Amino acid sequence: MYDKNVPSRVLPFTPMLFAGFMMRPVPAFSLKPIVKHVLARMKKLYPEIFSRLAVLGNTSFLIDPTDLPYCFCLSVKEGETHIDIWDDDSDRSGFHAAISGPMLDLIKLLEGRVDGDALFFSRTLNVEGDTEAVLTLRNAVDSADVALADVVGVPVLFMKPGFDKLFSKVGSLFGNLEKDFVTVQRSVLHPIARHMGEVDKELDRSADRMRKIDKELVRIKTSLKKSQQSVERGR
Repeated sequence: MYDKNVPSRVLPFTPMLFAGFMMRPVPAFSLKPIVKHVLARMKKLYPEIFSRLAVLGNTSFLIDPTDLPYCFCLSVKEGETHIDIWDDDSDRSGFHAAISGPMLDLIKLLEGRVDGDALFFSRTLNVEGDTEAVLTLRNAVDSADVALADVVGVPVLFMKPGFDKLFSKVGSLFGNLEKDFVTVQRSVLHPIARHMGEVDKELDRSADRMRKIDKELVRIKTSLKKSQQSVERGR
């Protein structure tokens, strides 16, 4: 069971983090129609995903984009998959499993554009709770070639070519932004991390010196005690 009392990780430095700051005044309930539409489109386009999820029985997942002020509840009840969106400060208890990480990485994982194992082992994505249920969810998503542009969909067919082009440009923009943020992170945060590493090493050296001093004090005390005992016996 997912434990809501586990401390949150440091927020990732991503383009979505700043988008999340701007979206914070927008309440989660106003985004529910969009989330429901996306799920309905996925059920229509990729039914094999949900047929695989049906075996879970009654299971709920917390999908937590760590750089957005919202979280998603994906639940399977009696073979039917449901989704809901909550504000980030909502009660998170009662979930069987939780997946958290930057929103763009969650999208890449959904579309199969990134190795999920690499994200998990690098701690870019964090998994808690029922790992077997998470593995079932991952295998279900991997069974389909998901394309977010098709999932979002457009109401008018003749708009689709232009929409695809626009979606591609938006995706390219976010890709460039992500690269820029990684560059800033390397140039600003990595030197700080290196400095903290040096501080940790110096602390380790100081601790080692203190242990040696403690051992020397114990040796001196033992020697003094033996000397004192020898003097007393000589009397």
